[in-house]
Formats: sequence, structure tokens, C-alpha cells
Amino acid sequence: MATVQSLAQRFDDTIHNYMAAIDKSLHPTRELDEEMVRKAVFLVRHDGVQIQTFNEEKLVLEAIVKDAHTVKVFLNFDKLTAICACPQEEMCRHRLAVIFALYQKIGSLTQWVADWRARPNDQLTLISDKRSPAQWNARIRNAWRDPVPDYTTRNYFYFEQMYEGRLKNALSFVPLEREWKVLYRTYAHFISLSEVWDTYISGSKEVHHSFFKTWFEDELHELNDLLGQLRTQRRTFESDAFFDYLRTMVRSFVNVKDGSFSQRFTLYQLFWTSLFINNKMRIEEAAAFSKPDERINAFFGILLNDSVNVTKISPDEAHDWIQLALLAESEKHSQALSAILMAVKPHVKTFLFEGLYTQYRQQHVRTLSRLFSLIHLSEADWEDLFKQFGHYGLPAYSTYLIEKKLYKQWAELHHLHNSPLYFVEECGLKEVQNAAPDYVLPLYHRYALAHLEERNRTSYKQAVRIWKKMKAACKKSGQMSFWEAYMNEIQTQNKRLRALQEEIEKGNLV
Repeated sequence: MATVQSLAQRFDDTIHNYMAAIDKSLHPTRELDEEMVRKAVFLVRHDGVQIQTFNEEKLVLEAIVKDAHTVKVFLNFDKLTAICACPQEEMCRHRLAVIFALYQKIGSLTQWVADWRARPNDQLTLISDKRSPAQWNARIRNAWRDPVPDYTTRNYFYFEQMYEGRLKNALSFVPLEREWKVLYRTYAHFISLSEVWDTYISGSKEVHHSFFKTWFEDELHELNDLLGQLRTQRRTFESDAFFDYLRTMVRSFVNVKDGSFSQRFTLYQLFWTSLFINNKMRIEEAAAFSKPDERINAFFGILLNDSVNVTKISPDEAHDWIQLALLAESEKHSQALSAILMAVKPHVKTFLFEGLYTQYRQQHVRTLSRLFSLIHLSEADWEDLFKQFGHYGLPAYSTYLIEKKLYKQWAELHHLHNSPLYFVEECGLKEVQNAAPDYVLPLYHRYALAHLEERNRTSYKQAVRIWKKMKAACKKSGQMSFWEAYMNEIQTQNKRLRALQEEIEKGNLV
């Protein structure tokens, strides 16, 4: 291969084209761009770039860059492209370093960097120097001027790296004044979230769906913290326009019809429960929608303590309505709570078993049981609800049966579901035994025989412990004659099990 010097001179125009592309795409006022250029120059000046080969036929140059990890970089002089093995999108310090290493053979890299840093950011200088919501919006969206790469939809880790980098770039323009910092950060997080919305929605359906959903929840927590700070922070007259602009952006965001209303509505509610809490403002907001979704009507009805009417809802909306029921509970709006829950009730089974992962079902059953207990339901309604809960509703159903003193049904329920002893104890075994000991005897018998079948001394000891509880139940119900006959039959049927006989004697069961 020819020397790097001769190669650079031969492709002088190509290298200048690379440098022109860099000059156009990177801006010195952007913290990440400035840092990238600085690190690339450092790599060049410390011999971190080594040109390996040049393919004359394809006009492809191969180089390695010795960074924290050595990476390969390929420059295609024909197509004017640069490819790096690192995960960073579009441009990185490794690509820059290789281009800079070639450029310094035909020009002054020091002078180029000085000129680049002295050049104003043309796009940002078009924005008025006076602080304004439009200025903030433009600056933050400028950090997102490059399209989000398609591959980030399929790989959350690339998505996270890209998001954090661009958000950090947007936050590099945060005002110095303390009273403006939180508001600007709120703008940056909300606008950045809206910029990657399509990628997030698509990613939540791909292989890394759980990571995307966790990321969204983390973003909601971050925004919630910022909104909480804004709510308690003293406002100035000058900031009113910024809050009005933010309110308009949030409304425009929730109005987008793209099949992700549920997630958009979650974010929308956050702003109107955490930041915009003035009733007059809420009345104006509710009236600002021309054809609002029924969930938005119910949301403002709850906040403004108006009557809430819920027509037939679809099963895929159940999650949103349950969240609204929780809001109605916290706002002590009993009419809204009842109206919402009665509309949700027909879809409980679908919501639990088709809309939730297994690990979340028990938690939601507890939440639903608590909410429904706050409104009036007939016994038939409760029966229907517990059937929809399936086995996840056994604790709640058990509590209901004990409250209604339906002890026989309680015992039959746990027989039907083969509930283990620890679970039956959690579901109120002690209360039932105290109130109606007769009904727990068959349960104790089944648990003891299950241990008996294991045929070892440890299991026999467990059986004896259960029989002691059974004996106490017999004594409480005045059935000691039954108990004596029962134990006599157990001993007779298992007379060859010497270890069992010994454990029964030790337990003073006879």
C-alpha cells in the first residue's frame, strides 16, 4: 500500500468532502459534538490511529483506532461513508479520528478545529436571543434533528445509549438561573420523549419490550419529580408563557391518533394531576377538546367533582379505566368510582388473563377487590366478580365468605381448588375454625393423609402436627367421640408403619 501521505494527497478532494460533512453536521455549541471532536483530536495526537489497508478496487480504507477498546473503522472513498465497529450511531470519535488523521497530512488540523469552534451555530443563531418557549423548543428539537435509527427499535441498549446522548445534548443548554432550570429540564424530557415516541411504541412490541416499558416508567418518574418541583416553585410573570406553551404541547401530544392513546393518556394525566392543578385552568382545558375521548371526559369530571357517566367500554381500555377508578378513590368521588367500576366489571377476566403478565395478576386482583368493596354490589355481582378473578381471587373471595359467615362455602372453595395448608391459613383458617370447627375437619384430614403418603418419619411428624389441630377442632365442636374413632381407624389402617405409630404416641393423640 502507498504511504498515508501519498494516499491523502491523491484523495485530497475526498478528504475535504469528509471534513465539510463534519463541519456541517457537528456544532461547537453542542456539548456532545464538542466533546467528540476533542477526543478525536486527542486520539490522533497520541498515535491512536493506524491505517491498515486500502482496497484499490473498492476504494475502501481500513484503519484501527486504539481507544479504551481497539475498534476498526472503514472509509469508503467512493460512497463517502464511514463505518465503525462501535455501537454509536452516525458519527463517533473513532470515525472522526481516522478522517482527522488523513486530513492532517494535507492541512492543519489545529487550524480547522480553531475555525470550527469560532464558527457560530447557524441554526441556533436564527433563534432570537431573547428567552422564549419557541427558543427552548427549537434548541431541544435541534438535538433530535437526525432521524432515530431503525435498529434501535429492535435493540433497547442502542436505543438507551442514543436517547441518553441526545437528551444530554439538549440539557447542555439549561439556563444558568436556578428558577429556570427545572422548567427547562421538564421541556427537555417531555420533548425528547415525544421525539422517540414511535420508536418506544414499536420497541415495546419487540424482543426487548420489557426494557422499553421499564424505560417509559422511569421517564414518568423523572417527569413526576420535575413537575412536583415546579408545583412548589415560586413562579414569575415571565414564566407564564412557558407554562402555557407546555400546556399546549401536552394537549397536542394526547390528541395524536396513532393507536397509542393509552400510553399518551398516562403521560397527559401526569401533567394535570401534578402540575396544572388550578380548577379554572382545568375547566378551560376540558373545554379545549373538540371531540374528546370518553376517558378524558371522565378524567376531568373526577378532578372537577362533576358527574361522570360511562357508557359501554372496550376490553382493551380496562387498564385506563381502572387507573381512573384509583383517581376517583383518591379524590373521594364515589359516584365516578361506582360508574367506572360497573363499566369495568364485565371485562375483568379479559383484563387479568389477556392484558396482564402472570406476575402482575395477584396484585391487580387485590387492587380490584379493594376498589369494588368501596361500592355497593349485590351478592350475584360479587359471585360473578370472584369467578372472573379465578384462583387469583381466592384470598379476596375467602375474606368475603368469612364476612358473610358462609363457612361451609369457604371450606368447599378450598377443597375445590386443592389449596395447600399455608394458603388456607392465609385465607382465614383460624377464623373459620373458631366459628365453625366442623367444616375444617375434612381439610385437616386431607392434609394429614397427603403427608402420610410420603412414607417417612419427617412426614409422619408433619401429619401429627396437623392431627393436633384437628383434635383441637373436634374438642371445640364437642366431637371427641368422633376423634377417638377416627384415630383408631388411622392406627388400624397403618398398623405396619411403626414410625407412624411411635409419632402418634409421642404426640399424645390417643
